[in-house]
Amino acid sequence: MVRFGVARLTAALTVAMMTGGAAMAQDPGPRIDDIVWPGIDSYCSFMRADHEFDFNDPESWRWVLFTNFPSNDVDDPIEAPFMRINGQLKQLVQTGVSDIEGGVERSYASHDAEPYTVTLTMLDGDEGYESAAYSGVITVTRGGASSEIAYKGDCGV
Repeated sequence: MVRFGVARLTAALTVAMMTGGAAMAQDPGPRIDDIVWPGIDSYCSFMRADHEFDFNDPESWRWVLFTNFPSNDVDDPIEAPFMRINGQLKQLVQTGVSDIEGGVERSYASHDAEPYTVTLTMLDGDEGYESAAYSGVITVTRGGASSEIAYKGDCGV
C-alpha cells in the first residue's frame, strides 16, 4: 500500500511539474495598470477606451499613459510618456515614429536592464480649441510576451 501511495505521489508530482512548465511557457504579458491621479496637469492623458471620465469624481481620474507639458528643450511633447506597468511607474523614451493611415504609430522603450517595449497607435480624432482627441491601442511587450489595451484621450494643441 505504501508503494502504491508513493507511485501515485510520484505521478502527481510529475504531472504538476509538467503543467507548471506549460504554465510558465504561457506566461501572461506585462500588466498595464491605471495611474490614479486626480487633477493631473498633463499635456496628453489617455484612459482605457471603456472608461467613463467625470471631472467632478476624483476616482475617475485614471490614466494608462500621460505626458508632461513640453519644455523649451523638447521638440516632441510626447517623446517621454509615463505608464504604470506591472505596478511600477515607468518613464519611456521614444525610439521611433511612423505615419499610419489616420494617424501615427510611436515606439517607446523603458529604462530597465530588460526594457519593456511599447507601441502606441494614435488615431486622429476631433480637434478643439485647446486639445485634440486620439484613440488607438497601446501594446506592451517584454520577454516575448505582450498585452494590449484600447485607449481614448487627448493632447493639447
